[in-house]
Amino acid sequence: MINAIRSIAIIVSLFLTVDATAQQWRPVGGSRNATISGIALVEQGKDQATFLVVHDNKKKDQLRISLITINGTSALKLDPLKWSGDEIPVDLEAATAVPNAPNEFLVLASEGRVFHIALDRAANSVNLLRSLELPSKPKDADFEGFAVQLIENKLVAVWADRGATERPATLFWSRIDISKGTFSSIASAEFRVPFPLSDVRHVSDVKVDTTGAVFVTAASDPGDDGPFSSALYYAGVVKTADAGAISFLPSKELTRLYSFRYNKVEAFDLLPGPAGGIVFGSDDEDLGASIFTTFP
Repeated sequence: MINAIRSIAIIVSLFLTVDATAQQWRPVGGSRNATISGIALVEQGKDQATFLVVHDNKKKDQLRISLITINGTSALKLDPLKWSGDEIPVDLEAATAVPNAPNEFLVLASEGRVFHIALDRAANSVNLLRSLELPSKPKDADFEGFAVQLIENKLVAVWADRGATERPATLFWSRIDISKGTFSSIASAEFRVPFPLSDVRHVSDVKVDTTGAVFVTAASDPGDDGPFSSALYYAGVVKTADAGAISFLPSKELTRLYSFRYNKVEAFDLLPGPAGGIVFGSDDEDLGASIFTTFP
């Protein structure tokens, strides 16, 4: 029975593994100022979906955060948002929706600072509610993925230092209390991907679904002009215990679900339901940004 299940898993993984080279990426603006480093679903309707995206800009007057609306085959609409708060983030690298809190998000800067924000669409702005620091930050860490999910009524955070070609990424997981700005039962593990092959960021983003399944993207970044490549993986599963402990069971056979030969994926999100799928956002440096979706 175990061998049969493993065989089915291999067949499914082969079916799901797609080289998306020939599929269409849709450009966003065309400016390096609008490249996408994090993305989170705001709302999804029958024919369109709106996402909050963050940009890894560092200068004072550059774009930090925007909305992107996908509506059928129409051109993508990018709406810059005003950041309202005393603390202006630098180098934002990830975005995740707060479960059961409509229009609230957590966005992460590469040095490990997390910003809890509220989206005000009427004012075309986001309001900073509070900020908090990631715990157990390794020296010289460069964080590129952060996600929260409600699993068995426990709010769980998973985040990652991206690593480099010879240095593995580090995945962290913990309980999180956003209002108190605290993390508990913190643990970590090294993580490597088999593809891309060079100039590798072993984790460029991370998301967790409601079952605890952990997905990551990895990317190759040889420089401002590429050529880039990326992949999406099923990394394992996060589980919770009655005592509050959180554990991570890594995938024994790392499953590559998508391959992208010419784009540097730094952002993705999972869309639930029958009309759902996955949305990917790229940071292709001097080549600008693009969006790729697996849904109509």
